[in-house]
Amino acid sequence: MDTTWLDESPFLRDLGVRWHDGEVVMTVTEPHTAHGALHGGATAALALAAAQATMRAEDPETDPSTTSLHVTYARSGRGSRFTAASTTLRRARELGFHQTEIRDEAGQVIAGASSTLADGRQGTGVAPDAPVPPGDPAVFTKAAEAIPFLRGRKLRFEGVGPGELELSMGLAERNLDAKGRFDEGALVTLIDMAGTSVPWTLARSGNGGATISLHAQFLGPAPAEPVTARATVRAHDERVFWTDITVFTTADRKIHALSQLAYRFA
Repeated sequence: MDTTWLDESPFLRDLGVRWHDGEVVMTVTEPHTAHGALHGGATAALALAAAQATMRAEDPETDPSTTSLHVTYARSGRGSRFTAASTTLRRARELGFHQTEIRDEAGQVIAGASSTLADGRQGTGVAPDAPVPPGDPAVFTKAAEAIPFLRGRKLRFEGVGPGELELSMGLAERNLDAKGRFDEGALVTLIDMAGTSVPWTLARSGNGGATISLHAQFLGPAPAEPVTARATVRAHDERVFWTDITVFTTADRKIHALSQLAYRFA
């Protein structure tokens, strides 16, 4: 398999991702959250890379992008080495359907993912022209800067309000794929950060929390210009919050991803 798409992606190199004996292996050199566990965005990015590698290994002529991804987080990722193994459920014309398990260095499953990949797809849509929430995001900015995985990604909280926020991401090298666009893993990192931050606009918990599940639908290949995520809490109980996230290009508001995320306070 030609691994240029992986080897020359600054985002995946930054994560320590490589293809080895039919699996994607990630070796991290520093804690990827403030609490020493693998960041939810890194977990989702590993699932994306594994499905991509599997489809490309089976069909070297294809250049797929993700259409749909669903990740279920079973436990926090501790340690420094993680593996993701994908199996192909079916190939149908331009579509590939894949199932992925992500394990820690002890062999425990930390997450499962299902993904659909396609070659040559480009959907269109425009995000509503809504005002940026007017609240001061300083506390969210400070929390993000404490996470090594998020530093240097040109993340910026634009504004917050009760049950909503906007978060932008620029074209820092750490975010790019081999073609100079956003790596899909960078987009799910943005999605995860927006979806896990917005519950905190309504509630505070000294014990923190974690993503339960993340579902993202991509309209086509990732863009090569700054993007913004708009996150909204749709429902919640005392501990679990269900959120919608839309990712669009900052300049012209063209939609590139639609997502739903469930977050649970500890």
